[in-house]
Amino acid sequence: MTGANPRDDDPPFGGVDESELYGEDQLNPTPEQHERLKNGLHGPLFDDIRRAERRYLVVGSGTGETGERRRAVCNRLDRRLDAIAFRLEDFRFTGDELDLWAPAFDVLSGMASHIVGVIEDYDGGHVWELGFLYHQQTTVRDHLWVLKRIYDDETVHRERYDNGMAASHLTALENAVGERVLTWRDTDELFDAIDSLP
Repeated sequence: MTGANPRDDDPPFGGVDESELYGEDQLNPTPEQHERLKNGLHGPLFDDIRRAERRYLVVGSGTGETGERRRAVCNRLDRRLDAIAFRLEDFRFTGDELDLWAPAFDVLSGMASHIVGVIEDYDGGHVWELGFLYHQQTTVRDHLWVLKRIYDDETVHRERYDNGMAASHLTALENAVGERVLTWRDTDELFDAIDSLP
């Protein structure tokens, strides 16, 4: 999909009120970071997201086999009619750029009609992202679906989810989203879970 370049009179964050980025408990980018954020977000993908009826932000691990499964979820959702699926990495922000990653996540999660967390463990930046959703954005949290991997081996399950702080935050988040937590054990079950998403 391609789209026109944004016009100068377009709102800088595609309809997300800029004042919402500067609350007392919210992220406060410097003018230089704000410019990099604006330049990083705007472009054909951002335009496609604004035009799509269903907009899936897919969060989760970005590396190894877990990252491949997350990309597969994104690709499968992206093939839906009048839908687009995207990841923060698609905007070329890296995990090392936390000062940009956090406000970019804030903007993109606000634009998403659905946020899909592909969770296989509690180790990585996706734990922060989901915690941020729980803490900051009640309305965004209402659009969250969690695809959580369950391990048959109890020892492996404990190892993957052995992070007390993350477990407490994400348990509260899972309780908040209720029936929108879908569990899976293998790729077939993961794809079945994807097909259950609206």
